[in-house]
Amino acid sequence: MSQFKNQSAFKLSLYAISFTSLFAAYAAVAANATPYAAGLAPEIIVNGQSISENHVRLMSSGFAKDKNGRPLNSADALAAARAELITEEVLAQEARKAGLDKRPVVADQLAFQTREILSRAYLESYFEKNPITDATLKSAYEFNRANGKIVEYKLRQILVSTSGEAREILNKLNSGTDFAEAAKQYTQDPGGQSNGGDLGWFRPDIFVDHNFTDALPALKKGEYTKAPVRTRFGWHIIKLEDSARQVTNAEPYDALPDNVRQALRQKTGQIQIETLTARLTANAKISGASLSSAQGNGKK
Repeated sequence: MSQFKNQSAFKLSLYAISFTSLFAAYAAVAANATPYAAGLAPEIIVNGQSISENHVRLMSSGFAKDKNGRPLNSADALAAARAELITEEVLAQEARKAGLDKRPVVADQLAFQTREILSRAYLESYFEKNPITDATLKSAYEFNRANGKIVEYKLRQILVSTSGEAREILNKLNSGTDFAEAAKQYTQDPGGQSNGGDLGWFRPDIFVDHNFTDALPALKKGEYTKAPVRTRFGWHIIKLEDSARQVTNAEPYDALPDNVRQALRQKTGQIQIETLTARLTANAKISGASLSSAQGNGKK
């Protein structure tokens, strides 16, 4: 029987796709999304300014329902998108004539959007040149499986939305509050309130966020993390209920569920993105009174 059956809702969610900001760009590449090169052709021309097929397609995705909440068919959605784009274009042209694109607040908004678009474009280009292939993932996984490097930990956790909440709970734990009781009261992990945050035996090698799993080797049996651990799911306090043990019946890569393989792909992508951005940030000249400590690693 597959060891991934009968997992808790939270543990299964750990193997699900969940990318935001910079990770969204990788998610598109990981899902084998391809740019619509043909979609660059103009579909509408307004006063000599073209509106591409891509723009119509993107805009139409926001017209799933009409103003009365009735579903639109694809033809209606495309028609609504074209009308909206024409309206936006004539207004945008008038804004440029009036010099509104030069206003500081408007220019600042345009710069924000440009930065986001270019950062995603760079990551898409990076992963096109450095793809994460199924063969590479399989090779790494099978090496670990053959050499007894796949382990599991018995864990409990408390998951909350903010670092402040997590620190307050840590103060309670440090004052003697029982971890399981605190989990029942505070955790936002689905199912965790009924079982005291029990994750059972947990395999870090197939968990989607490495920040969670990186915290485990330093823990001794009975210990919990002394600082909140941040992942894309929130802020975690993790307790090691029992020390690591080898997984002797780990399934071969080809037998892993699709969502677990996708988690491996995302985890690898996350590490690559963080390594890339850390290098670029370290080589950047960064200044500003409100920089966080994390940003302070940049060269002045």
